[in-house]
Amino acid sequence: MAVTKKDIVQRIAEDMQLDQTVVKGVVQRCLDSIIDIAATTGRLELRNFGVFRVKKRAARKARNPRTNQEVRVPAKLVLTYQAGKNVSKRIQHESSPGQ
Repeated sequence: MAVTKKDIVQRIAEDMQLDQTVVKGVVQRCLDSIIDIAATTGRLELRNFGVFRVKKRAARKARNPRTNQEVRVPAKLVLTYQAGKNVSKRIQHESSPGQ
């Protein structure tokens, strides 16, 4: 099941007993800040959460599956995320079999 930004806002608002419109503004500002910092510095580290990095993906050749014609895919910048140790441990614990 996919979780949306709205779901996150509702959960935080309920847990902290805050108005959803206030929480929505804070969540959106946080997401905007992550994008702005990653775009301007190329790296954002959130301790105990993980690291966002901007990496250059090289140009490559690909094939159009409909026509089988070769096409050139240009180089581009992509945002990557590497989970921190705490996040990795939590995911392994939450996703372990038998739970």
